[in-house]
Amino acid sequence: MKFLLLDIDDTISPWLYKGIDAVVIDSMGIELGIPRHIADWLKKVSKEEVKIIWCTNRPSVVCTLIEKTIGFKSEGKLTFTNRKAYPWDKLWGIIEFSNNNSEHTIVLVDNDVTEGTKGINNLPNNLKLISPSDQRRGCLSVRDLETIDKILKIEISD
Repeated sequence: MKFLLLDIDDTISPWLYKGIDAVVIDSMGIELGIPRHIADWLKKVSKEEVKIIWCTNRPSVVCTLIEKTIGFKSEGKLTFTNRKAYPWDKLWGIIEFSNNNSEHTIVLVDNDVTEGTKGINNLPNNLKLISPSDQRRGCLSVRDLETIDKILKIEISD
């Protein structure tokens, strides 16, 4: 099995993004803009043998709004129960999930994951990290999405 742990802010939705290619989600009065290339990719990858799990501190209702607007279904949201175990509050839940699914490939896509992130120097072997490289917009680039496809060993055709 293959899992995609997916963050929202500054990963699939750049801060205050309003580009002409934006897929706009009204999140309780706050608009989220997701670049079209990411929205299209999420819709396609959700049809593959990949389970998408939200890895965000955003409320579940926001995740549901994104899913309904783009047209895909996730497998739910990761919970972060031991927020004080590491300096980055999500890390304990991510490691726990990876250890509980040690025979599966897991890709974590989050802008807060960098080589300098405290606590990520000894992660489970099945966990692969992707940090958005589109510095101009602050989100995943087309190249990032292609890298994720390669790690998950999926081929998405148009």
